[in-house]
Amino acid sequence: MAPAALRECSFFMPIRRDRRISDGELHSTDTWEWLTDQIYERFEAVTVAPGLYDGMWKDPISGERVPDQSRQYLLALPEEKIEDLRQLLRSACVEFHQQCIYLSIAGQVEFVEGPGNASP
Repeated sequence: MAPAALRECSFFMPIRRDRRISDGELHSTDTWEWLTDQIYERFEAVTVAPGLYDGMWKDPISGERVPDQSRQYLLALPEEKIEDLRQLLRSACVEFHQQCIYLSIAGQVEFVEGPGNASP
């Protein structure tokens, strides 16, 4: 039997809660541990890139530039597990107080929104 084809998936998790929907403070150790546990329970492997990634985005309401720093997570998943990753990131939006999370699947980028932020 041939091994299942895997797709490279990566996402960025900001190190601070979103100021628009929360207080902009750093995440607790418990929150990071929750993410690690969830990833391992669902996918059994992950790579966390070293260091932090500096980024910025335009707030759609205020129009202001919002700087942030994020950790990058990389996974190799079969196609049938990709929706599980999206579901995890929807939950992570709640746990990490984020409007959305940047997800790249084999070079195709999408923004996974939290349950309260989903577009109609």
